[in-house]
Amino acid sequence: SSPSAAELMMNTIALRNTNDTVQRAGLISDMDDMVSGLENDGITARWGTLSNCIATNGCTQDDYFDFLMMVAIERQDDVPNAELIANVIMVNRYWGNAEKIIEFSKALSEANDQVEALQLKSVKNKWQEAVYCDGKCPTNHAICFDFIKLLLTV
Repeated sequence: SSPSAAELMMNTIALRNTNDTVQRAGLISDMDDMVSGLENDGITARWGTLSNCIATNGCTQDDYFDFLMMVAIERQDDVPNAELIANVIMVNRYWGNAEKIIEFSKALSEANDQVEALQLKSVKNKWQEAVYCDGKCPTNHAICFDFIKLLLTV
């Protein structure tokens, strides 16, 4: 069976959320196989970047978000709510960045419309939680990763 882009994204979030060495090793091995199976240069390059920072324990939130964004964009036909996920990552990245106010505003407006269109209470509630945070909560990134996880499964 062909590797699932959505499953790869779920594993990425699981990897970010665990410090268990054995679990991490398993996820990294599985993800490496999935990336190879997807045969996409962009995803492969981003995986190279992500696996390098994983090796040194030097990953930032953006390293994970960049990888998720690349998978969502490159494999949007295989990723549920891919466009919304891409917008959510943009919103999370540019929140409070005055220089990126146009990109931020477009992504936020689009994401808001996409959330409304889904008409799912669970999605709406998680989105409200993110918006209420206004980019300032200590759990801001965690909320975003949870939201992406939810969007991959609804």
